[in-house]
Amino acid sequence: MNFNVRLKQLRQKHKLTQSELADILGLKPTAISNYESQRNEPSFDKLIALSKYFDVSCDYLLGISDAYLPVGGEVLDKDIVEFFDLYQKLDGDKAKEVRNYTNYLIYCQEHPEK
Repeated sequence: MNFNVRLKQLRQKHKLTQSELADILGLKPTAISNYESQRNEPSFDKLIALSKYFDVSCDYLLGISDAYLPVGGEVLDKDIVEFFDLYQKLDGDKAKEVRNYTNYLIYCQEHPEK
C-alpha cells in the first residue's frame, strides 16, 4: 500500500479533514491534499511528524512494512494487521459487537465442556 493511501486511511480514522491535519502539522491547507493525490511528498521532518501524530512507524506510512503497531517489543503479523485495519472501519456499535463475539469465542475455547 502506498503512502498516499495510508495517510488518507489514518486521517479518516482520526476523523480529520485535510485542512485540520495540515493545521496540526503547521502546513498549508492544500499540503495534505497534495500528499494524498501524490502531487507532493512530505519532507523527512513532516513524515516523522505524521508518524508521531498517528503513532505509527515511518516504515508503515511509506508502505515498507505492514506492521502497524509494535506490541511488547514484537511486531504484529500481517493477519493481525489486516484484521485491525478491518476493525478500524467499523462504527462504534459494530466494533462492540466484534468485541463481544470475540469474548464469547474465547469463553467457548476456554470452556469446551459447556
